[in-house]
Amino acid sequence: MKQTQRALILGAGINGVAIARELLLNNIPVCIVDQGDLSLGATSKSSRLIHGGLRYLEYGDFSLVKESVHERGILLNLAPHLVKPLRFAIPLAHRATGVTSSGLRFLSGFRVPGAHWLSTRFSFSSERGLYLVDMGLTLYDWFAAKGNLPRHSVHNVGERGLPQINADKFRWMACYSDAQMRFPERFVVSLLHDCRKIADEKNLPFDLYTYHQLQLKDRTAILSAAHAPDQIQEEFEPTVIVNASGACGDLTLKQVGISSPRLMGGTKGSHIITFHQKLREALGAQAIYSEASDGRLVFILPFGNSTLIGTTDVRVEGNPLDVTASPEELEYLVGMANMVFPQVEMTTADINFHYSGVRPLPYQPAGKAASISRDHSIKEYEGPSGWIVTLVGGKLTSWRAFAEKVTDRILKKLGKSYFSTSKTRLIPGAEHYPQTNDILKAEQERLRQKYQLPLESIQALWSLQGTQLEEILDSLPDFSTELLAGTFLPRKYILWTIQHEWVETLGDLVERRLMLVFEEKLQAETLNALADCLVESGKCSSAEVPELMQTYRAHLTKYYGKTVA
Repeated sequence: MKQTQRALILGAGINGVAIARELLLNNIPVCIVDQGDLSLGATSKSSRLIHGGLRYLEYGDFSLVKESVHERGILLNLAPHLVKPLRFAIPLAHRATGVTSSGLRFLSGFRVPGAHWLSTRFSFSSERGLYLVDMGLTLYDWFAAKGNLPRHSVHNVGERGLPQINADKFRWMACYSDAQMRFPERFVVSLLHDCRKIADEKNLPFDLYTYHQLQLKDRTAILSAAHAPDQIQEEFEPTVIVNASGACGDLTLKQVGISSPRLMGGTKGSHIITFHQKLREALGAQAIYSEASDGRLVFILPFGNSTLIGTTDVRVEGNPLDVTASPEELEYLVGMANMVFPQVEMTTADINFHYSGVRPLPYQPAGKAASISRDHSIKEYEGPSGWIVTLVGGKLTSWRAFAEKVTDRILKKLGKSYFSTSKTRLIPGAEHYPQTNDILKAEQERLRQKYQLPLESIQALWSLQGTQLEEILDSLPDFSTELLAGTFLPRKYILWTIQHEWVETLGDLVERRLMLVFEEKLQAETLNALADCLVESGKCSSAEVPELMQTYRAHLTKYYGKTVA
């Protein structure tokens, strides 16, 4: 039986889910479909930062910076359990270098004739000096004037409380404020919980199909499970199709039979995670945003008790979901860490795991990868298959603003008025969030006593669910303090996650629900215990587990360089 008047969203990353939420808030029923899991693309492969785009100032992208710092402030208020302030330090060696090259990048951003030619014809020092950085940060503070984060400051290398960087190379550090989202995968899950809540409140249809494929027959959308393409799950005529499949946008259009000029020209960004203790101690509580010898700016970020280093910027072709970090990229990132912190003597053997993803950038056939705009836009197509809106670009920081623009466009086309409440609507898990660290510690201690769990368990669960944790644990039937092997997570919570958070595979659990891939040691007994939970939940049979384990180990090795103990 066909259903009508629903928006069909292709892609369950942060932008697709954000648009679904915005449409539901405006009384538009939604169906999301993805060929894989939630957040499988760029959302889970990013630098995990909510930042205003300091670098974009050099290319004259003032509107993007203004939007980004505004959205950063909103997210710090709406999702304090998932988005945290983070102070950055920029190491500086000289006072006045980089002005000419930076000026040419700025003029190139405004398409000033001759600027690009000059920048490629002549060799100018690209190393950004103290005066240039201080001027840029002053402008950055001006854009963020309405926020509550500290303004920038300049310090001498060696001052107490700052990262212990290379004093032989650098003389100053310019410090400024941004924010970090450690687990954007969990953020997407929280947005989906909110989608379900909104749909229930408004009595609207809302469906999410992961591991499904789409076929368009005239204006009818036909959905079927990837493992059973001949068995139709659902068919309906969507009001609009939103192609939110990120860097796979061109492939998605091709798969559904839509002819289009090339829209996407994403670049690959690779990251590494290391538990190198000396590096983590030298970094401290602040992050480093430093310039490599090739002029690229690289992050060295505190990440719990580990360090996240990234990113590269390499043009790629082919399937964006099949990229991996190359040995050259790994050496580059390790070399960057050693340039800033030579005393730690890091090697590639210290890499615990790595990941790589493709940014959903607009197609730009020539020029440096770093010069490709990070702004977002939409491309529309109307034909025999109906109205299709494709998202181009988009950042982890600006998901909400992008969703507003897309939703506004859709509602105007449908002759409806648009009203957004997402600027003030808390992300699930942020309700009544503790205002200070002392109150937070007291709340976690209260939960520890109530459920008789180790404090480490409460802290791990809190990082996944925020203030929703108590409601979830209270809802568990026959709650038990039994922990999943090799973790601090209650086994009953794992079963709840599988049932309520759209889990289908072992990878869904390890990489994008429980975030266990980020643990220093991932044990075979943990994977076996998770597989048992999938069997108990009816997601696979016990006979399938041996092959499942072998396949997943190979997956971890190929895409993460992660070993299982």
